[in-house]
Amino acid sequence: MSTIYGSGVKVVSGHQSSYIPWYGFFEKIHKSDLFAIHDTAQFEKKGFLNRNRIKTPQGPRWLTVPLQMKNYKEIELRHMKIDQTQDWQRKHWMAIQMNYAKAPYFEQYRAFFEDIYQRDWEYLHELNMYIIQFFLKELRISTPICYVSELECRNEKKSDFVLALCQELGAGRYYSGSQGSDYLIESDFERDGIAIEYQTIRAIEYPQLFGEHIPHLSMIDMLMNCGADMAEMLVKGGQYDESNGVCGTSR
Repeated sequence: MSTIYGSGVKVVSGHQSSYIPWYGFFEKIHKSDLFAIHDTAQFEKKGFLNRNRIKTPQGPRWLTVPLQMKNYKEIELRHMKIDQTQDWQRKHWMAIQMNYAKAPYFEQYRAFFEDIYQRDWEYLHELNMYIIQFFLKELRISTPICYVSELECRNEKKSDFVLALCQELGAGRYYSGSQGSDYLIESDFERDGIAIEYQTIRAIEYPQLFGEHIPHLSMIDMLMNCGADMAEMLVKGGQYDESNGVCGTSR
């Protein structure tokens, strides 16, 4: 298997494209020298590929993009089509407006989200990546992104796939999600000289509307309440100091 990115790539990570992802998704990208979008993966029900949570006065609320599910186990994620017979765009935009209209940065992001929900999206993956790229720009994360569909390792499975991905991309370290230890065969990576680091889930505190803080919401919540500068600091390891309303560097 050829190495297409060479020795300059030290840390590789990856994930499927997710709908309006949470901050941990972007932390993984930030901590990587190269991030692989697993667009050939099989769609998983009840995950975060087509849904995520925002905050309301009643607590978290799911926003779910409806999909055409016929034979979905035989369809790669990049080819999963949105079910346009349902009025999901209007519902999502109304929910965002209703619950974030009084957030400090709502007007700054209003035009972007309003435009999203006025467009006709055929594929979930295209919608997800459009939003992800916008969030990356706001967070000033410049990590290069590649797509598994363009790589030789795309047909491998589970731990063998991740190992082949690291080999093909020339990685010395793989930054895994917190549940990677459930399926990664660490001895295989060790034998190939590739270290594994598991992501630690941080419950980041920051200003929110509607009372008690709820962690792990969509990045929409952090951006609407904190703005890009504070959100960048939080995602990149900072901590919010409630006493003076600013972020400091995490230690």
